[in-house]
Amino acid sequence: MRDLLLEYAFPIETIEPLASPSSEYLNNVCVVAKPKAGQEANVGTIYECDTMAEVAVRTDNANAQQLFNAGMTKVYVLLADDLDLATPLESASTFFTLLISDDFVDADIYKKATLTKAQLIFTAIAAGAAGNDISIEFLDTGTAGAEVVTVTTSKISVAMEATVSTATQIKAALDASTQAMALISVATTGTASTAQAAFAEDNLELGAQIEAGTWAGVVGVHSSDTAFLAIQAVITNRTAFFGNGTNKAKNMFFAFGKLLSGRDWKNQQYIEMPFNDGIDTIAEAENLFDGKISFVINSTEYTNRLALFTNNRKAIVAPYIFEWFNLSMQGWGVQYIALNQPAYTLREASLLQDFLEEKAEARFVTPEIVESLTVKISLVEDNFIANGDLVIAEPKALWRVRAVVQQGLI
Repeated sequence: MRDLLLEYAFPIETIEPLASPSSEYLNNVCVVAKPKAGQEANVGTIYECDTMAEVAVRTDNANAQQLFNAGMTKVYVLLADDLDLATPLESASTFFTLLISDDFVDADIYKKATLTKAQLIFTAIAAGAAGNDISIEFLDTGTAGAEVVTVTTSKISVAMEATVSTATQIKAALDASTQAMALISVATTGTASTAQAAFAEDNLELGAQIEAGTWAGVVGVHSSDTAFLAIQAVITNRTAFFGNGTNKAKNMFFAFGKLLSGRDWKNQQYIEMPFNDGIDTIAEAENLFDGKISFVINSTEYTNRLALFTNNRKAIVAPYIFEWFNLSMQGWGVQYIALNQPAYTLREASLLQDFLEEKAEARFVTPEIVESLTVKISLVEDNFIANGDLVIAEPKALWRVRAVVQQGLI
């Protein structure tokens, strides 16, 4: 108990600061898998699982085992029949990584809707379910060689001359329509000079893509098709991982398990991996490296090693560090304002800037998570808003070293 004299002469009121925001979600991962028999009614539900036995209650997919093998102590499982995940992810806040299991193939992950009519093939410009809303009709109300294209929202109408207008002529009319070309591309097949029949409105179909809505974390996909992976590798926050037809997504899951269970945000370069995906030549490795496709290389001396691990062509840790930086800055800023009740003055703005920069330097620069950062807080006209610039250097990864050895003359 405090002394009476101290309490009388110098009473102190203790103000409790706000707690720091939790960053646990950055280390959590959710597996998207199809439901096992009897779980169909739970499609769209996310389950927290502490063991593989709990995962096995929901799905027959065993990819999550590699997460546990890599050191994860908990995973989330989202049961899904397809990859239209916007609704179940709308309120998801307990994980920042979404891994698409090998229950889903390339066409589930990325496919443009198409429609074939006689000698014409129509393909949506954008991949995904939205392409399935595009419709086309050929109306026997035009003249061959002078076909007219009109576009209303996602409906494309071609006024042509039935059994006279050729595939070549109709394609030319569509190619000349800026509005139509914003929705579809057109190709001919077979004999392009063949006259075409009119047809009623028909929709493109089978378009598919990962639809995550407003959820903006890291998404990992796998494939054995390098052309497919090259498309995926340039998508924001997307990791494209090569897995052969036998191992499929196993190495991808293990790599993410190592990254997320380590909690130190290291790039996991050249760590030992459990499976050989058949990358045995320099040519294969160079091709994957050039496309910034993550992969495991097979070394005769060092066994299987993670040769490249990227996200949108950058270091795999980049999206996690950016998210952590943003979260930390928000937390520190709110704590400072709540505790100090600053006035709207240049002095207070400077004090807040110093406080944030000191905290950020200690957390991100001193342990060499990032090379440098800048914090600047200034005042604007609004009495309630200060203008801030928060800049951190891009997290880097030293993937390879190219060297030239020159033999000197003695």
